[in-house]
Order: sequence, then C-alpha cells, then structure tokens
Amino acid sequence: MQNYIKLKKILENLQPYSIKLGLKRIKAMLEALHNPQNAFKSIIIGGTNGKGSVAQMLCDSFVHKGYRVGLYTSPHLILLNERIKVNNKSIDFDTLLDIAIEIEPLAKEFGVTYFEFLTVLSFLAFKKLNVGYAILEVGMGGEFDATNVVDPILSVITSISLDHTEHLGKTIEQITKTKMAIIKKIGVIGKNPPNVVDLIKQSKNVPLYFVDEQYINRAKNFDLKFLKCDYEKENLACAMLAVDSLNKHYNLGLNTSAMENTYWPARFEIIKSANKRFIIDGAHNVDGALRFLECAKKIKGPKILIYSSLKQKDYQKILNILCGWFDEIIITKTNNRNSIDEADIKDIIKNYRFLEDVNACLLYAQKSKYENIFVAGSLYLAALAKACGLAQGNLP
Repeated sequence: MQNYIKLKKILENLQPYSIKLGLKRIKAMLEALHNPQNAFKSIIIGGTNGKGSVAQMLCDSFVHKGYRVGLYTSPHLILLNERIKVNNKSIDFDTLLDIAIEIEPLAKEFGVTYFEFLTVLSFLAFKKLNVGYAILEVGMGGEFDATNVVDPILSVITSISLDHTEHLGKTIEQITKTKMAIIKKIGVIGKNPPNVVDLIKQSKNVPLYFVDEQYINRAKNFDLKFLKCDYEKENLACAMLAVDSLNKHYNLGLNTSAMENTYWPARFEIIKSANKRFIIDGAHNVDGALRFLECAKKIKGPKILIYSSLKQKDYQKILNILCGWFDEIIITKTNNRNSIDEADIKDIIKNYRFLEDVNACLLYAQKSKYENIFVAGSLYLAALAKACGLAQGNLP
C-alpha cells in the first residue's frame, strides 16, 4: 500500500485532468529511454466503444496459446495497476514504483502528461518483464494519442460514434479520420456505419478486414459466459476477425476458444447481492447508452437507475434516452471533479431523487422494492459502486 501511495503521488504531480494532444513529448522521452516500445510486437486497438472488451478477448487468446503478452488499458476502475498487466495479472506496485522513480526526472524534463507517463511506464514494464506481444488500448482518438508511437503488427478499430467531440471533431467523419490514423500495416474494422467503412477503405492502402454478417453470425452462436449483451457479440466478432487476420499474416496459431471466459468489468456486469441484482455499465456516451438500454429492456419487472456523468459528456441527451424506461432514477456524484451536480440536471428530468453519496444510493436501492438495480453513466460511478462492496456482493 505504501508503494501505491508513492506512485499515486508521482502521478498526481502530472496534472491527471489535463489533456495535451500531440506526440512530440512522449517521442522525446521514449528516445531518451532507447525506445522500449520496440522491444516487443504491438497490437493497437482504437474506436469509441468496445476497445477494452476486444483487447481483453485478444489477450485471452494469446495467453491460451502460451504467449507472454502485455495488456495496457484505461481507465482503471479501482486500482491503478489494473491498467498494466502481463498474462492477465496486474503488475505489482513495487515494480511500477521502481520504474516511475527512474523516469520521473525525464517526465519533468519533457513535460509529459499523466497518460503519456503511464504509457511510457507500461512500455518499460513490458520490456523488463520480457513480453513478446503487447495489446494496447488507445486512450482517446488515435492520431495524437500517446499509444500511437508504436509500429503495430495489427490495428483494430471497433465501433465509432460521437464522443470527445471537443477534442476529436464534431462529425463522425472527423472522428474517424483521427481514429484510423493508428492503422499502419494491417487493419481490422468492427461493425460500423457505411460512411465510416467507406472513408477507411478510401483512405488506407494496406490490407483491411471488415466485420461482416458471417462474423456477426459466428459471434451470435458463440457462448460468452460473462458478456451476455448483443453489443458484446459485435465486439466478439471484431476480436474473432482480428485473430483470423493475425493467423493469416503471422501464423500465430491463435484460436478463439479462450474468449468464452473473457471477463471485462462494468459492461452490463451483473452482481447479485442478497435478493437483489445490480447491473453495472459505463454507458458514458450516447451510443453506449443506447446499447445499455437495449439490454436493460430485456430484463423484466420494475427497474431503478442510479446515474451519474461527467459534465463534458452529452448527459442531457443520455438522460432523455434513459428516463422513460426506469420506474425511479437516482442522480449522484462521483469523486471526479467534473462530475455533474443536481443543478446540472434539474431542468432535464422532473422525477428523480438526488443523493450525493454513491454508497447511500446503493443502500437506498438495496432497501427498495426493486429487484433489478441499474448503475450507469460513468466508469467513475461503476468504480465507486464496485469499491463500495458490490464486487463481493456484501452490501447489507
């Protein structure tokens, strides 16, 4: 715990809420460290929704085949080292702190951001722990994201929709352009609207593979033990196509059987506590909210929703989408300084309860008449819900 606190202090000095697009800082820092990102082969995954699920599915396929594989994802839910794993085990804080102390002077010299520092940290950890392959989830966008310093053997684009419009562009076409910049050698593209597909086809002169109905049907007939929603089947189809493409071009001998047991938290995750069922989903953009609602509608009976969001998200539209489908809505705050407050939503929906403390929301819902309790709108909210005891199902 002491080393976790020390590592957190180093990271807090890097302004975790700041976003500075561009690769100049991280490239300079990596050059000074002799480019650790070149010590292993990389697979990079971008898109709006589904990146983490696809990354985990691919990682499971590599581990099942006996490869030593690194996995870098974001954000973490509860503990920071959830972001950096080798063979599905989080790297211990002793190792991460040692590397962080070593590179902190360079971080100050080059003025890197919080996310850039974590990305460099992951590259050095993967090199130190001798991974052969690293699967990297893009943080935001693609072209100027810190992960886009690698020369990937395969690039994956999951579904693309509107999100982070203040940084990536106001239209799907603008967002697609920045996200597809990660495609360098071979591209795998998940299920997307025709304008996204056409733009990628016209812009990239490398082998491209697109999820089609054959892969969607193959995914629908596949037993996903943890990921039950239809939208996860689209992510599965994307991961299956990525495995086939890797085998075709690099003869890696991967198969999809390990994906049956893929676990990715806070994506329509169902946790039973006493006689209640809590359903947790990040659902932090409009497309995610629509997909969350598709699954929520299939669960019969009265429903209560605990909701929160960051102010920069399109929470007005999301609440208008969700509010008619739940019998009661509780609005709450998270520990993120950009979390919505009651003043932000009072003119959007009429019938709601506001409770500032997430644990109080969970206890209220636990004592209520509702058997199905939905927690959605923010991964920060999902993290707090799990940290409050839902992961163990031990609420009173």
